[in-house]
Amino acid sequence: MAGHGCSRHLKALAAPSALRVQRKETKFVKKAGAGPAELKGAMPLIFVLRDALRLAGDAREAKKVFNEKSVFVDGRVVRDAGFPVGLMSVVSIPVINAFYRLVIRKNKLELKAIPAENAGVKYCRVEDKKTVKKGRIQLVLHDGRSVLIEKEEDRFKTGDTLKLELPKQEIKSFLKLEKNAFCYVAHGKHSGALAKLASLEGKTAKLTTIEGGTELITLKDYVFVVDEDFVKAMQ
Repeated sequence: MAGHGCSRHLKALAAPSALRVQRKETKFVKKAGAGPAELKGAMPLIFVLRDALRLAGDAREAKKVFNEKSVFVDGRVVRDAGFPVGLMSVVSIPVINAFYRLVIRKNKLELKAIPAENAGVKYCRVEDKKTVKKGRIQLVLHDGRSVLIEKEEDRFKTGDTLKLELPKQEIKSFLKLEKNAFCYVAHGKHSGALAKLASLEGKTAKLTTIEGGTELITLKDYVFVVDEDFVKAMQ
């Protein structure tokens, strides 16, 4: 039987540190299921609606909203209360004209309201690439998905960002990890910072913040290339 042996909830004290849980006010929280984000970096969809956005008073109200097919994640209707919403995922509720992108600030998951015109794009970081059968190139993205492209279409390197068009999930354009690129720091003590890339030295990235011009040093793997539209929406 599917699901046997799999816990559907977590004790609040054991919940991922990135999740903003009122640990002294509740005993259990919904556990994020399997999907496009790992447990420690995911916000269950019911948590999005009930706790983060406060659009539902309790789980029963939230499930009614899901059953009405009113909630979209990355452009697709999702009815699973435990669906994991991860970094850069877009949550849309068109009936109330509400659109959000999941980001990380100070190592905490946060839903940032964005304009409707920005909700049609998801930013995906290229984590790995490899050659597969028939010489095609497989791009492995940060949300676990893989994209197959022909060898002659390959212009990408690890660390670059693909802009996927929603809901088609097709590559719209891409952003290169290069000097002066707009960057968002997704992890580490500087998480949430918006900056421009000054230089790359091995596994280290040197950045200059957009506001204030402060110099930051972080890991290259923590840097997420974005564009001016993302920066404006975050400010």
